Amino acid sequence: GLQNYMAYTQSVLYHKSGGTGKVSGIVVAIVTVLLFVFGPTITSYIPRCMAGALLLHVGIDLFLEGVYDSYSKFDYMEYGSVLSIIIIMTFYGMDAAMIAGVLTGLFTFVAQNLAYTNPIRGYM
Repeated sequence: GLQNYMAYTQSVLYHKSGGTGKVSGIVVAIVTVLLFVFGPTITSYIPRCMAGALLLHVGIDLFLEGVYDSYSKFDYMEYGSVLSIIIIMTFYGMDAAMIAGVLTGLFTFVAQNLAYTNPIRGYM
């Protein structure tokens, strides 16, 4: 079914395919309704290797966007937390990665703001 149709991966695929404006949004809505109604009969004609190749392509593109392209946007501590979340997600799953993300986010925030030992800059 189309449970995860409005996921980030489809939004990226839609944007990189040149989808902009009202007309393309209406076309996506019409295609979504058609797939909802006729989806099970249509999907039997799509080769599984095509769906797998599309999923692999979008997955590699999102990985490169999240890891390779973001290298220059973060400092070393933030990028280290991104890599640690990726490693934890790979070996322990999404739940552990969510917990690790919260903990590394808190640790990064505290470590980056330790330079301000006197947070009150003035008084009345």
